[in-house]
Amino acid sequence: MTGKSDLWEALAGEHAAALRGLGLPIRYRPGDVILREHEPSTHAVLLQEGIAKVVVSAETGHEVILGLREGPDIVGEMAALDGRPRSASVIAKNEVTATIVTADQLNAFLDTHPEVLRTLVRILTARLRQSDQARLDMASQNVLQRIATQLVNLAEQLDTSPESPDPASSPLPITQGELAAMVGSSREAVAKALTLLRDQGVVTTGRGHIAVIDLPTLHALAAGNSQ
Repeated sequence: MTGKSDLWEALAGEHAAALRGLGLPIRYRPGDVILREHEPSTHAVLLQEGIAKVVVSAETGHEVILGLREGPDIVGEMAALDGRPRSASVIAKNEVTATIVTADQLNAFLDTHPEVLRTLVRILTARLRQSDQARLDMASQNVLQRIATQLVNLAEQLDTSPESPDPASSPLPITQGELAAMVGSSREAVAKALTLLRDQGVVTTGRGHIAVIDLPTLHALAAGNSQ
């Protein structure tokens, strides 16, 4: 899982303003569906502020969370580019401000800004590789390793700064149920693993959030090194 999108570095200054200027500003409340799985692709969404989760429906009917996206970032770009139905839903975790850009607007912009197109291709390639790695982790890691891996990824992606004087002041906006959906495990197994991590001083937990306190130990646990 990447950190904040490199796309916005390529969209520095006038490029970013130009792309946002093409679209329609919109604001989402927590729980609002930004993009819906299987729907026709007519647009992409530029997240400016806020956090959204990317989810798919498993054959069992359960929700599987693929990851979180924090503005500034872009979602729905792959479907907007290839015209195929949405492969996942995107749901606002908190207040999200964004801009809707139609597929035609996005494609026309990329045609005239090849440097942005190259960056977007790199981002899509990185996300595909991360998806492959996530499937490998699911098959080869135990529950504690998968949880540690996800918490490391989220802490680094969302830059929660566990090395700060009070890392608990910037917790990950994720529930235990959502973490279970990310790692493909039951809530009970996740609760047991989080209790172990909390007892070791690696994380703290609260209502609707988890704070990473000891990132090096999480890295070690993700690699299979017991503490």
